[in-house]
Amino acid sequence: MALRARSMPPKRERHGLTVSAPARPPVALPEFSEAGVFLAITYSIRDGRRGEFFDLMRELKPLLNAIGGMDICVYEDRSRPNYLMEVFRFKDETEFTAFDDKFHKDRKIAAIYALLDDIVEAEKSDFKIFERRL
Repeated sequence: MALRARSMPPKRERHGLTVSAPARPPVALPEFSEAGVFLAITYSIRDGRRGEFFDLMRELKPLLNAIGGMDICVYEDRSRPNYLMEVFRFKDETEFTAFDDKFHKDRKIAAIYALLDDIVEAEKSDFKIFERRL
């Protein structure tokens, strides 16, 4: 017996005929030439601490923008509750290095990340840097 993937559109019965649901619009792929370095920090949030996490992220975003982190997003993994990824995008290594230098010198940012340490499960969290290699 073959089962359809959850992402496949449902089929509808119409007068004994099986009709597929309309196709989804095509997914827009990112332009990889736009960014040369991605920084991804994954967080596994402790149960009951989700609200605190987002409060700290709202406080953190303007501080990160001020030091050059202009392209920052937070994503949630649909398959794992309370598992989030903070993604920073930089056009090149120079932009990333300038951000990183300022990041490690800013006391307010360090204080907020220290508070985040109490909210996340460190053993399930990760920090990775990706570079464009095309």
